[in-house]
This record gives sequence, structure tokens and C-alpha cells, in this order.
Amino acid sequence: MAREFNPLRFFVMMAMAAFVVCGVASFYAHGRTAEERAAYAIGLRVAEQAPPTGTLPTAADLNMMAQKYFKQQRSGNPQTWDQGFENGYTDGFNRAHRGQ
Repeated sequence: MAREFNPLRFFVMMAMAAFVVCGVASFYAHGRTAEERAAYAIGLRVAEQAPPTGTLPTAADLNMMAQKYFKQQRSGNPQTWDQGFENGYTDGFNRAHRGQ
């Protein structure tokens, strides 16, 4: 025998589902800092233009690129630039060169 439709149960279950979906989306969206996302985009663009045998710049070169980029943009905290740029740029560069 089928149960009678209970609007309260329906709305509670929908609210719980929405809460879980929003939590998962927030977790994935906020996994990186703004500096890392910016550096990822730059690394992806540079890797697309680099030859297939291209290699990553050294840590010192990444540091200089990060300082130059973020000073030009006037954004972010100088203490997070280096770490964010190193992680983001490396991930973006490697992603573009993965298939080659």
C-alpha cells in the first residue's frame, strides 16, 4: 500500500539534498586561492604556446613572474603570491602538457 504524500517530509528531504549539493560545490570551488587560480590560467596559456619539449621555469623565475604579475594587477597579499603562483602555474602547465 502506497503512503500518502507528506509535504513536510518532501520539503525536509529537498532541503537536506540542497544542503549537501551546496556543500560539495563549495568544497570544490574554494579549494584554491585567487592567486592560485590566476596563476593556473597563466600556466595553461603559456603551456599551450610552449613547444612540446618545454619545461617548467625554475622556482626563482616563478617567483619573479609572480611578483611582476601581481604588482601589475595590484591584487592579493604579497606573502601568498609565491606559493599560489608556484602551485597554480605548475598545475596549469602540467595539465596542458599532459596529453603531449
